[in-house]
Amino acid sequence: MRKKSILRLFLLIVFSISLYSCVHDEIASSTDPSSKEYKSKSLWKEDEKYIKNVMQVYNENETKIKKGNGIPLWDYATTMDRFDESFLMVPVVDNGKVVSVLQVPRHGAKVYFIYTESQNDIAFFQNYISPNPKRALNADISNGTNKLVCVTKTVSTWLPDNEDNPNGTGTWVSTRVTTCTKQQLENCTGIVLPDGECMGGGGDPGYPYPDYGGGGDPQDPEPPEDPCAKTKSIINNPKMQAGLQELKTQSTQGGEKGIKFKADGTPSATITGGAHSVDLGDKTGYAGGYHNHTPSGIPMLSPPDVDQLLGFARAQPTSNPANVNNAYLGMVAPNGMHYVIWFNGNYQDSLTNFSQDQLDNYVNDYITYKDLFLLDNAYSSDHLNLNSDGLEKLFFDTLKNMGLDGKVNLQRIENDGTVKIVSLNSSNQPTSSTCSQ
Repeated sequence: MRKKSILRLFLLIVFSISLYSCVHDEIASSTDPSSKEYKSKSLWKEDEKYIKNVMQVYNENETKIKKGNGIPLWDYATTMDRFDESFLMVPVVDNGKVVSVLQVPRHGAKVYFIYTESQNDIAFFQNYISPNPKRALNADISNGTNKLVCVTKTVSTWLPDNEDNPNGTGTWVSTRVTTCTKQQLENCTGIVLPDGECMGGGGDPGYPYPDYGGGGDPQDPEPPEDPCAKTKSIINNPKMQAGLQELKTQSTQGGEKGIKFKADGTPSATITGGAHSVDLGDKTGYAGGYHNHTPSGIPMLSPPDVDQLLGFARAQPTSNPANVNNAYLGMVAPNGMHYVIWFNGNYQDSLTNFSQDQLDNYVNDYITYKDLFLLDNAYSSDHLNLNSDGLEKLFFDTLKNMGLDGKVNLQRIENDGTVKIVSLNSSNQPTSSTCSQ
């Protein structure tokens, strides 16, 4: 009997050791720095295309790039809210300890590998890669002077008072990391520090970025700065004509559809929405979009449309703070109605978020405004339909109600292609000026 008990105890110990070994191996393999396959463990959305391309460059040139001990833990790389294939930072680990941070900016056709040893950054990534429970806090975007834009990401990690009792008492400890961009330092081939200075690459010659020569610069082309030229460049773009015509045809029927467009006019697949709405979805890589309203809808951009414009603004490349002003949203409706709105705020303004309840309330207010304006002879001759003044007054009052007064520009496109800039005069009434041909 005693021998059987000893045997059972022995088998239990062996099983426990085996189970621990399997779990330990699984954890170790899931964070293997030498792995050639990228499996994101980020708490945020990342520019995975850029991460994979940089990994490729690093693996092909590791003997030239590598400095000191440690291997990049690519699964924890972060692109710091940049989605234009322009930047990443990744912890470099040696025996489970973060020894440095590798920052990789892209400038033109080359990427540069810059090792940094900021204790603040090292502490951030050490907590970030720990197996302890952790949570991401909202990213903070600050706009300083001289067009310096900094993004700060914070991770809060649970540190138990007793490592042997992880479910007991403990403390949430927050660490953060900050990266910056500055318009005046576009020629900096290093990284921009929070004080706005350029930290050079330390002799790094740069390495060719994959696929750069296959279609030109990965960065989207810069649209013209003039607001009239901007709109003309999209409505006259040959790549956009088929999509715009499809939406104009759809506007005479029931149901909304939408199309997203890249900066060069390349369209997305047509997106089918509901009776009076269409969600354009993920806007990464797109400058703007167009959609149609219907015969039974209001031929003016609505609160949800404004919310989608903010989404396009947030999706613009952060390498240049002014890029947010390249975001647009167009609308076509029956009887030749055609409007375009452009984002006119800064990046911080684009971070304005509305809950669904808030948007629903704004839509209710929007309909109330419309009903009131229908009673005004200045805005409606038949008290059934708003004229252009009534529609434009409706839009500007809605913007003010949403707290975005002055943050969005409105333009009207006539049937002959004439572009008109619409604004409010000193009497708070819509007025328009015609763009030169």
